[in-house]
Parts: sequence; structure tokens; C-alpha cells
Amino acid sequence: MRVLLAIVVLAALGWSGYWYWNASARDRALTGWLEERRAAGWIAEGDVRVTGFPNRVDVVVDGLMLADPRAGWSWSAPEFQLLSLSYRPQHLIAVWPGEQTISTSYDTIRVASERMVGSVVVEPNRLVGLDHSTLEMKAVTLTGGAGWTAGIGDALLSTRRTPDAADPFSYDLDFSAHDLRLPDTWIAGIDAAGVLPPAIETTHLAATATFDRPWDRAAIEGENPALRTLQISDARFAWGKLDLRAAGTLRPDARGFAEGKLDLTARNWRDMLEAAEQSGVMNPAIAGTLRGALGLFARLSGDGDTLRLPLEFGGGEARLGPIVIGAAPLLTRRP
Repeated sequence: MRVLLAIVVLAALGWSGYWYWNASARDRALTGWLEERRAAGWIAEGDVRVTGFPNRVDVVVDGLMLADPRAGWSWSAPEFQLLSLSYRPQHLIAVWPGEQTISTSYDTIRVASERMVGSVVVEPNRLVGLDHSTLEMKAVTLTGGAGWTAGIGDALLSTRRTPDAADPFSYDLDFSAHDLRLPDTWIAGIDAAGVLPPAIETTHLAATATFDRPWDRAAIEGENPALRTLQISDARFAWGKLDLRAAGTLRPDARGFAEGKLDLTARNWRDMLEAAEQSGVMNPAIAGTLRGALGLFARLSGDGDTLRLPLEFGGGEARLGPIVIGAAPLLTRRP
């Protein structure tokens, strides 16, 4: 009996020692990282504490403030949590507070949410490279400094290293959102006629993104990895009668603008064209030309309400066939 009791006591002491060593290492690592950021010219403040004994190592940062003056952004939160099990230190659960603030050179945005929780699994090394992650959001409201508001009913973002990829810096992305509410000024510009519902019902993106470097600690502390290719397997957008789907491959050109092709499927495309024309996004002359040409494409496909055609990007422009409809999106910034 005494031997058994001694074994139990030694095991408890050993586990306690392991927990305190693990907790102290987490405390030193995060405190040291904040000090390194300050030395690099950042604003990096926060009170670090570690809880969770005996089975968890939960790091809580109170009064967190991070800012990179050279990049022109800042993030502040009254509390931020990084939770983990004692025996799985490379698997972290991130918990954002109900209110936080993000500032850029363009605006200051207050973020309020009912739930914002992420799960991150990193590589067990000093650079803690991203292996896979999820981010769940519910009842998110964004409020800009000028008074505009936007929001998301619920959303889920998942990432992972692409299995068996030829390029080691490829990541699979999957994003879905429901009840997406845009700022009123944007709605007025897109839908001047007021024919669309106030919220976008469904948005979905499944893609594989390849970068020039991995997403790891160095990517956060320094220059972000540059996008090399974006292979979109499924992009969907449902807003009232509007239903748009796309798939294809894009890559940045020498100036960072998208080049490549997306195969589009647009249901009720005439309503999309009318909304773009009435809002002023598209010139009436171009809209009229497109209406006739696209109507012919739709009839040839056998369904006048469904349009299937390529959307091509090149030279900084977006084209439907030979018709330029606008500027190509900027995929990455070039020096």
C-alpha cells in the first residue's frame, strides 16, 4: 500500500513539475515574442498569464495591443486566449473577445461578435508553420469609423497544407458564409433599383493557393508570402434571384493583377446586368452590347436564363469575350 501511495505521489509530483515547466515555457515564449516585436519597432503590449492546471495550458493576454507602424495596421482586444491540452502543445484553440478593434491606414473598424473561435495545428518546430486551421464566426458586426456597418450571420474558414502537393507551399482553402450584410453605401452602388434582398444568402469559396514561402512565424513577423497561383474549384454567390458560380485558375502578373480564366455559370444573368447598369457600375452602352451578345450565348446553351461563358483576365483588365467589363482584381502587391 505504501509503495502504491509513493508511486501515486511521485506521479503527481512529476506531472505537476511537467505542467509548471510547460506553463513557464509558454509564458516566456509569448513574453519574449512581445519584447522582440517592440525591439523591431512594433507596439506590442499585454499582460500574460497562464492557467489551466493540471490538464490544460491556457495562455490569456489581457489588454492586448499590437501595431506595426511601418505596415500601417493595429489590433487591440481586452482579452485574447490561446488554449491547449498539456500533452498537445502544437494544437491551439484561439478565442477572440466579444469586441475588438482593427485599424489600418484607411479606417478603424470595431468588430463585435457572439462567437469567434479558431483551431490551429502548427508544426512542432521553432517556426511553427501552419499545418491546418479552422475559424468559426457567428453574429459578427463590423462598424467603421465613418459610421458604416456590415455583418455576417455565420461563417466558417478552413485551411490545410495541400496533401501530396507538388509545391510545398500550397494550401487548401474553404470559406462559407451566410447572411452577409454589406454597408448601405455599397448596396446603394450595386443595387440602385432596390430589387435585391438586404443580405447575401450564401457565399462559398473552395480553392488551392500556392505561395512563394510558407505561412509561419516569419510570415507574421515580416513580409507576408506572395501568392503565385489561385486555383478555384468552386466559387458560389447567391443573392436573391442572382446565382453566380465560377471555377478556374488565376495568377498575378508582373504588376500583381490577376491573369487567367474563370468559367462562369450565371443564372438570372439579366437581373445581374440590370443591377450593374442601374447602379452605374457598368456603362449603359456596354450593358446594351452585353445584353445582346450574352443573350445569344445563353440561347445557344439551351437555357435563356442560364449563361455559361469564360471570364478572362489579362493586362489589368477583365473581359467577357472581346468586351472589357472592368479592371482585373489585384492579387498581390508588387514592389
